[in-house]
Amino acid sequence: MHRNCLLVGVALLVALLFASGAQALEIFVWQHDNGLLVNDPVFGASLTATQALTQTLDSLDLAYDLNTALPNDLSGYDIVMTCLSFYCPG
Repeated sequence: MHRNCLLVGVALLVALLFASGAQALEIFVWQHDNGLLVNDPVFGASLTATQALTQTLDSLDLAYDLNTALPNDLSGYDIVMTCLSFYCPG
């Protein structure tokens, strides 16, 4: 399941790259995963969901802004990504 979500995400990024032409995409990654570690089968390590996402972006040589605070104005970004898929106690 995780690998399928990753593939869908990568496919979406590739489609957006082709749609944007030569322009660089402005990507914001909101780190909102509360630091919960999971065994990531793609990278073969214990990572947070945000770490897995940013490692994927790094491997694709895509620049992004990363922050734990969500900016009030996101209009400067073409893509906003966050991971909200894990149960978070507390």
